[in-house]
Amino acid sequence: MSAMQAVAVTVKRSLRLDFSQSDPVVAARNALGVAVPLVIGIALGNVPIAVFGAVGALFASFADRPGSYRLRLVRMSATSLAVGIGGGLSVLCGHSVPLSLLLVAVFAFAAGMLLSLGANVAQVGIAGTAVAIVLNRFPLPPSGALGIASVIAAAGLVQSLLAIAGWPLHRHAPERAVLAELYAGLASRARSAHPKMTAPGAGALLDKARQTITGFGHGHGPSMRSYRGLLDEAERIRLEVMALGYCLERFGRAAKDEQYDAVQRLLREAGLALEAVSGSLRKGTVFDDSVLAPVTDAAALVTDVMARYPDSPTGRFASLHARALAGQLRACARMVTPGAVEGRMAEETARVGGVRMSLQAPMDTIRANLRLDSAIFRHAIRLTVLVTATDWLARLLPGNDRGYWISLMVLLLLRPDFAATLHRTSSRLAGTLVGLGIGTAATFLVGPDNPYGLVALVLVFVFGVRISGAPNAFFMGIWTAAYLVALLDLAGIPAGAVALPRLLDTLVAGILAVAATVVWPAWERTYLPTRIAELLGAYRRYLLAITDPEPNKERIDSSRIQARLARSNAQSSLERTQAEPVAGQARLFAGEGVLVQSHLLVQAAMVIDAARLSLRAGGQPVEGLMWQLGPFMADCAATLKVCETAAVHGAAPRGAVALRASYLALKETMERDPVQVETVQLAVLDAADRIANSLDTITHLLRERDKAAAERAGGH
Repeated sequence: MSAMQAVAVTVKRSLRLDFSQSDPVVAARNALGVAVPLVIGIALGNVPIAVFGAVGALFASFADRPGSYRLRLVRMSATSLAVGIGGGLSVLCGHSVPLSLLLVAVFAFAAGMLLSLGANVAQVGIAGTAVAIVLNRFPLPPSGALGIASVIAAAGLVQSLLAIAGWPLHRHAPERAVLAELYAGLASRARSAHPKMTAPGAGALLDKARQTITGFGHGHGPSMRSYRGLLDEAERIRLEVMALGYCLERFGRAAKDEQYDAVQRLLREAGLALEAVSGSLRKGTVFDDSVLAPVTDAAALVTDVMARYPDSPTGRFASLHARALAGQLRACARMVTPGAVEGRMAEETARVGGVRMSLQAPMDTIRANLRLDSAIFRHAIRLTVLVTATDWLARLLPGNDRGYWISLMVLLLLRPDFAATLHRTSSRLAGTLVGLGIGTAATFLVGPDNPYGLVALVLVFVFGVRISGAPNAFFMGIWTAAYLVALLDLAGIPAGAVALPRLLDTLVAGILAVAATVVWPAWERTYLPTRIAELLGAYRRYLLAITDPEPNKERIDSSRIQARLARSNAQSSLERTQAEPVAGQARLFAGEGVLVQSHLLVQAAMVIDAARLSLRAGGQPVEGLMWQLGPFMADCAATLKVCETAAVHGAAPRGAVALRASYLALKETMERDPVQVETVQLAVLDAADRIANSLDTITHLLRERDKAAAERAGGH
């Protein structure tokens, strides 16, 4: 891909619509939260206070994201306090240019480093920095610092209270919603014609549900125990659906229509039952047990049909997992009602334990990134230098009282990597152009001396900002620009005096942000090998966990979560690499191939995981299976370790095990002693064969990448 093609792809992507993260209820609630301080301030005859309050409420609204009520309150309260502190300190330092610049520099560096803890935490630092940049440019008396800080923070806290207003009525609405989404996703996979080949997606839903239910500030009591149980069952149901999907695929290839139809009917009925679980959680109603009868009948049919073909290993495997799936759905039926009705049926008073959060882990993460080879640290340095320098230079320009806009835009546009920075810049610039026009026209129609009309415009524009959501940067830029035009018009700064300077300032900030990532680059392609290595390492630990003879649920759960996180990170890194206008085709090609093969590998591993769980649930010993798989899995782990090292260092994988020979040895062992694992033998061997194929292909891809790099070096 040429440089121009990469840039064109990024710009096109920035204009793509994606409302998957949009919620009109949240958007309306946030718009109301911004309008409240404006109406109060205008009613009291104090427009500046109204504007300060609107700023605090808007930044708090950006922290109103999915999660438990407790987590949502913590995020929004932290953001409110950050903007309050930033605003108060900026007023105190406003009389001294050196102090103001020092304050902005400290806030900018902190905002950059907080990105190492995730986008949600970084948003707190960005909000505080933004307010510090804006308010220190207004001539406000230091004596009013505490009052202004209080107004900004209070408005943000009011926004927070609106976000958790449903807590007393439906304490666990976020938990129910995320579980309902998860079970709907499982239902869709079960009903799919090819459930095993469905694209990855359930893993992301599982991670989202786990973060909501077991994350910081999670609740306690019977309802929460119900949600945790449903989460664990969802993990197992996903594996059983994959295992039955494997059977469906085998029966389809062999044209065994009777077995195929029996398994497909079971998956279809299971999908309907999963949809009923989702509906019960979403609506908060009692689960109707009658939907389980067709599942029970379908599972019995699978057993009966497979019994007519006693020589079919796949049939025995299908019977085992049909019984397991039916049992898991019965377990869901027992647990769903207490969680769905949130204790309206004989739930004891929940005891809320004290929430303790250790600061050690976050501080360790930040310290680990305080080094020049860290993309986060380099981003923090770039951000600090650019924001502080543009703030200082803007002060030197005559008649530019609102030059803070360049610094503010640099703060919002600059990302650690080139592709994300270009994406945000192109989106924001195009959106600002349109938004300034909309805002100017709207304020002109409302007319001067109509403050409540301007408040109505602000309400509409904030709704547009929040309904756009993070994926729609272009549309978010439109409504953000329009909102600022209306808010500044309310503060006495006419729209006509804002539009052109704002557009030019945004253009300058975008050029500076993109240039900074080129002058001191943090190309994502340099981090892609590390992300690929982390993915291979996570899959290596998952393979070892599921074949450990000692039952260790905590270790297996942890390895699953880490594997999904590593895959998500690798996929995101690959997408950013694809958008970079720099050379690196061999590395990109290898990364794409490894991701594809790793997905095939983990699908096969999940069949082994499901076989292990089903044997144990049926009271059958699994030690024999683990003993037979041990040498093969050890060879797979050794090969993955070699590939991890090769991926990081850009070298050829040396020391990889000949997995085809290892697989043949496993096959010989299992055929020599089939009694121990007769029920799952064929499925496990087929999964092992696929794992061997995937790892051999991954090894080949890394060797080809090394060969291509050597040829380029020789050519130069």
